[in-house]
Amino acid sequence: MTRYACMLRGVNVSGQRKLAMKELVSLCRSLGFAEVESYLQSGNIVLDTDLDAGELEATLERAICSEFGYADVDVLARTAADILAVLKAAPGAWKAHDTANLYFTFIKNAPAATPAAGANFLPDEFVIGEKVVYIHCPNGYGKTKLNNNYFERILKLRATTRNWNTTTKLYQLTVGQALNGPA
Repeated sequence: MTRYACMLRGVNVSGQRKLAMKELVSLCRSLGFAEVESYLQSGNIVLDTDLDAGELEATLERAICSEFGYADVDVLARTAADILAVLKAAPGAWKAHDTANLYFTFIKNAPAATPAAGANFLPDEFVIGEKVVYIHCPNGYGKTKLNNNYFERILKLRATTRNWNTTTKLYQLTVGQALNGPA
């Protein structure tokens, strides 16, 4: 079995499209996934399965749409190795920045073309990786134009964004370091 962190796109954002993680955990268990646990209320679930990432994403997307009535929820599944590679590939100079200002926009597939970074976003900056966009927002993510919608529009791909702390916690959960407290 492989352990995956599954990040849902477009649920529990600003009080919209509510999906209780307790219900999502139950759904995942009913689908036969093992060791299911959620992290935060923002659509993060960790589980074990024999499915590959693509099959897992498709299975969960269909089940969520059927069970909860959301027609366009995307699931992005990543293994511990995938997440570790993302963390290690963060731009070298950024590792000196406060991690509270670092974000990862996970994209469904590798982009066909990579647009150039624009100077009009300064002091915010970004670097596009294989299936992730690295974002540094010194004034906070809530104030940047480099948000999820921006990258979905320019890359023409579905995406979901997580901060440094959530991404590192998802890595810890995929390598089996359980959280303290209830799922």
